[in-house]
Amino acid sequence: MKNYLKLVVVFAAGLLLQNCTSDDREIIIDNPPPSGDYANGVFVLNEGGYTSSNASVSFIDDSGEVYNDIFYAVNGRLLGDVAQSMAFYEDKAYIVVNNSNTIEVVNRYTFELITTIENDILTPRYMTFDGDKGYITNWGDPADTTDDYVAVLDTETNVVIKTIPVAEGPEAILNNNGTLYVSHYGGWGYGNTISVLDAVSESVTSTIAVYDVPGDMVIHNNDLYVLCSGKANYTGDETLGGIQKINMVTNQVTDEIVFASGVHPGYLQIDNNALLYTLNREIYRVDFSDFTLPTAPLFSTISQNVGVLYGFKIIEGDIYIADAKDYVSNGEALVYNLQGQFKKNYNVKLIPNGFYNNN
Repeated sequence: MKNYLKLVVVFAAGLLLQNCTSDDREIIIDNPPPSGDYANGVFVLNEGGYTSSNASVSFIDDSGEVYNDIFYAVNGRLLGDVAQSMAFYEDKAYIVVNNSNTIEVVNRYTFELITTIENDILTPRYMTFDGDKGYITNWGDPADTTDDYVAVLDTETNVVIKTIPVAEGPEAILNNNGTLYVSHYGGWGYGNTISVLDAVSESVTSTIAVYDVPGDMVIHNNDLYVLCSGKANYTGDETLGGIQKINMVTNQVTDEIVFASGVHPGYLQIDNNALLYTLNREIYRVDFSDFTLPTAPLFSTISQNVGVLYGFKIIEGDIYIADAKDYVSNGEALVYNLQGQFKKNYNVKLIPNGFYNNN
């Protein structure tokens, strides 16, 4: 969940879910894959309903079989409240559980629980690694604009050893050879900066001004590309969205694509020589050789009846789309090729939001 309004929407949906009696609420334990583990496939993170503590993980193996609720199946307990993201380090998977204020550490192949990280974790969002340390963005108390930070984790002990204060609403975090870039989506507010952190000194070394509500970031050559959604109309202070190109040597914006008023893109991915971004239920392509606003989408998901495009990832030449439906029904994972041709869909669990390749 990306801001306060979405929290309210999903919370309301969660109340509906708590009052429903459909089979969507049942936990059906799948048998593990024939190999006995969860290698060679894609994890689907299912956010679950806000305050419902029904987050889960699905696994799509390379043969196309789907295994739902694998954390529960292996460990005999629920994952928690709002699964936000997942990150891999060596043979471990770190599952960031936002509203439970925890990070569940499991073996990425067996999914057996190793430990739960709770200390110095408060409203965690995303995670990356440098050397033997992990770096986790935290909103802190979302109502407090001054307590946000990046937690530094010792991956040997899985203990937070330091916190680095940053601006409000740290979201995505990327590592470029020991330089960490943090987009400030804004938490319950609206951010407009990128923090640059040095992994050696574990301090903020620079701040880059960008358009409002920066989220996804990707790296191509020596440039950082940042997707900024802009403030939406419902804020009463609508602003323009854009994709900005930042030279990572100078930390200066060198080029940009500006969207029209009222146009607010959602997610950003990279495919070799192009950027792909989402706008509502459509996907657009921008070639690096022609960094201009496309006139037409690459493809639309409307014909597959996607309700809410809630996750977007390119994995091994395929585009994965998460459909959150109506936030109260179980979702779907849809797969397209890079030309936008639909290939297959998979039934997963409540509010899928991300895909993680375990090949």
